[in-house]
Amino acid sequence: MAFDWFFRLFRKKEKERKVRKKRKIKPKKVRRIVKIKRRLKPEKKKTLVSELMTRNIISVSPYSTLEEVVEIFKSNKISGAPVLDKNFFIGEISKTDILNLVKKNSLEEIDEKDGEILKKTFVADLMKKPICIHEDRSVEEAKKKMEKHNIKRLLVLDKKNRLVGIITRTDLLKWAPKQEIKDTVSTKIDEMIKILEDGPIEIKKLSKILNTSENLVESWAKILEEHGMVEISYPAIGSPVVKLKK
Repeated sequence: MAFDWFFRLFRKKEKERKVRKKRKIKPKKVRRIVKIKRRLKPEKKKTLVSELMTRNIISVSPYSTLEEVVEIFKSNKISGAPVLDKNFFIGEISKTDILNLVKKNSLEEIDEKDGEILKKTFVADLMKKPICIHEDRSVEEAKKKMEKHNIKRLLVLDKKNRLVGIITRTDLLKWAPKQEIKDTVSTKIDEMIKILEDGPIEIKKLSKILNTSENLVESWAKILEEHGMVEISYPAIGSPVVKLKK
């Protein structure tokens, strides 16, 4: 055990030595760079299904007619619903299931002849076994599951397999840009620090290299300056200059 501890410590010190030799940065500087990068680029945290799902569930009865279900879908602007019988979750029915039955492309196309079919058909006749996911699973897993089964929604269960919500493809589309922004910012900060290691540079030039607005680059630089990582100088003419602090 003592040898393992010594070996890990030796590897850590050797790694720091190589970094200092390559970049000519002092030991304290290396540790501060790592620390500040961790603050600016926090560890990637998985978003859980429970954070995006809708808890207000609109359900239907297996004894309802499809005509009634169509009205529920229209009035609530939804495309699917879980089927509950005496508070027990037994299935799912979707707009696609109904449209396939009457061979139409939208609910608005349903005519009187189709209406007669829907009046005589019950939810229990058409409902399917649902594809579910537990609320403590990641949004990435939900996305893959929808893609795998080519569906637009997943019913969400808790640890006791009780229905607690629903997550849709629309929810994922709203979430995706936010995640992409976080990843992009982290990457840009990494690039910025790497550029500064080569020497001082105007914020105007730095913003062009990073393809980011000057104001945003300057705000990142100010955060680094607050932590003693960089210095920002403001010449009488031209853009502010930022450099790594010695």
